[in-house]
Amino acid sequence: MPEISRQRALPALLKRGTQALLDWFYPRHCYHCGESLHESMAEMLCQDCLADLTAARMSEPVCALCGLPLAGQPAPGTLCMRCRAEERQFDLARALFAYAGPGRSLIHCYKFEGAYFLGPKVLRNLLRRGWLPPDVGDVDAALPVPLHPRRRRERGYDQGLLLAGALAGELNCRLVRGALVRTRYTSQQALLPASRRWDNVRGAFAVRKADVVRGRRLLLVDDVMTSGTTADECAKVLKKAGAREVRVFTLARTIP
Repeated sequence: MPEISRQRALPALLKRGTQALLDWFYPRHCYHCGESLHESMAEMLCQDCLADLTAARMSEPVCALCGLPLAGQPAPGTLCMRCRAEERQFDLARALFAYAGPGRSLIHCYKFEGAYFLGPKVLRNLLRRGWLPPDVGDVDAALPVPLHPRRRRERGYDQGLLLAGALAGELNCRLVRGALVRTRYTSQQALLPASRRWDNVRGAFAVRKADVVRGRRLLLVDDVMTSGTTADECAKVLKKAGAREVRVFTLARTIP
């Protein structure tokens, strides 16, 4: 083996050897069912749970605006009932998978159990499998749905910012920090009935760096989209500050 090739191969061999030792003493387990993962598997799920996650992939046909799955064979551009009935503030929303089963377990571990590395890892893994939804990538910058500082202290990290950073890296676009802020502490949307979600987030966001968003196509990033009210409120203030377009990307989407 030439000297240069040998030098390049050594770090990879060392990494594999280190991982093998870690797997021997601290076996990896599927984040959903708990089954032990073999040393050769680079996944976060066992093969059965990975198959279930693949089956939950958000693929066509979906609502042309919010990305909710549609039944049958609708014509291109068809909207779901909610998007026909309500005016949306964002221009497009897409998610990778339904918030159920293995996908829900992955996000729960990422968001509530301190596995801060997991969300970006899942995101990169799935995008490199070709899961990037259409109409998401052509943007100028990515930014997270912001956490309130109190929530960030409680959690220890900002899960939306970590996802936005990973996505910006994959899309080769700018990551915007601190332009959109949460001005008051709010309850978690998923824990509230639909009738209270608007009141919970209305007026809860503000733009602090209008020059960063003005005239730009933005990709708003979060872990889960439930009803879309948070995304709508964020998009409203971003557009008021001059954003040209606001698209939304989440790992998962709650299916009514």
